[in-house]
Amino acid sequence: DLGPSFTHFPTPVIDLIKMSLPWTVGLLLVSLTLSWVIGTILGGIRVSFPHSKLGRVIELFAMGVRPIPYYIMALVLLILFAFLLPIFPMAGGYSVGSRVGFNLKFFMDLLRHAFLPILSMVILEIGGWFLQMRNVASNIIEEDYVVYAEASGLPKFKIVFLYIMRNAIIPQITGLALNLGFIFGGALITEIVFSYPGMGNLLYSAILAGDYNLIMGINIFSIVGVSTAMLIIDLLYPLLDPRVRYQ
Repeated sequence: DLGPSFTHFPTPVIDLIKMSLPWTVGLLLVSLTLSWVIGTILGGIRVSFPHSKLGRVIELFAMGVRPIPYYIMALVLLILFAFLLPIFPMAGGYSVGSRVGFNLKFFMDLLRHAFLPILSMVILEIGGWFLQMRNVASNIIEEDYVVYAEASGLPKFKIVFLYIMRNAIIPQITGLALNLGFIFGGALITEIVFSYPGMGNLLYSAILAGDYNLIMGINIFSIVGVSTAMLIIDLLYPLLDPRVRYQ
């Protein structure tokens, strides 16, 4: 019982959070999964093929976009693909007047509205995962078992994915848990820029209105959500690394 919202009185805070939380969770899950998978694979391939020109271009791109703030990337995409080239909608979670339901038309409308927010987060996060994977894999590629695998004539594909990336992915899992809080903060900022009906937009309106009950309720759910996700990631370690065991 988090009390009533001051700005939506007498609506309880928990009801407002229930309406906004699924939007933020969907945005986070999709962007986090895509950026982590793409960045990890590209980082492992870059180390495995150090003389590739395409790998150098990807590395320069990752290093260039990594320091860009979330709101800058969101604004750039919004201006390019919603204002100058009106391919995607500028704001909202779905079109005004759309009939909400489990059908293909409404689902495609959701994707069109979520595409730019997800893309802005994926582009920025790929750079971090790429650089982290590259740094870890560059040490593993010099290990004796990798050298022996290459000397034995194993296919390059098998060496990259079964020897290098499989052992370098453990620090990536740790980074995934540690970066959840930062990614959540980026999602909140992105939602404000795109007026996406998630927790970020709700928090922004609550701060402007001085709705302290709503602000504290959103903070509680943010802390519990990130902590729970970190716990789940920690519990998955034994499935990924046979050296880890929980007694």
